[in-house]
Amino acid sequence: MKKILYFVAALAAASFITTMGTSCKFAPDQHDGDTVAASEFYPIDTSAAHAKKMAKIAAIKNGKDSVGIYYVGSNSTKDLIELVSYPSRRDTMMYSKTRHIKVKGNADINHVVRVDFYLHNGKDSLVKYVEEVEFKSLNSL
Repeated sequence: MKKILYFVAALAAASFITTMGTSCKFAPDQHDGDTVAASEFYPIDTSAAHAKKMAKIAAIKNGKDSVGIYYVGSNSTKDLIELVSYPSRRDTMMYSKTRHIKVKGNADINHVVRVDFYLHNGKDSLVKYVEEVEFKSLNSL
């Protein structure tokens, strides 16, 4: 009699385990992997950064002439111009030239120049005009 009770108990346990394992079979399967839910993704607001950059460009254009004065660097080529900050020579910038660049005076390496930029595609600056700056000495006054 005990063998039958054990057999019935084992059969009941096996059927319980089998039905519990198959009852979740119809639950939706989610394979998220490395993706992030759309509710968790917030893109960076670039409008503030763009406004700040445009304000900086406007400040440079509306600033005094001494702001736009540079040395022509030794790494300048036919297509690129290296501008080194004047007079500190701490900041160096490389710019592409427009197809027809206008030059007034001498724009060779180590000359002091004033530069005018052309804003290309709303984000890239190209050099369109270079003018040599000649400083008058105090003795010639």
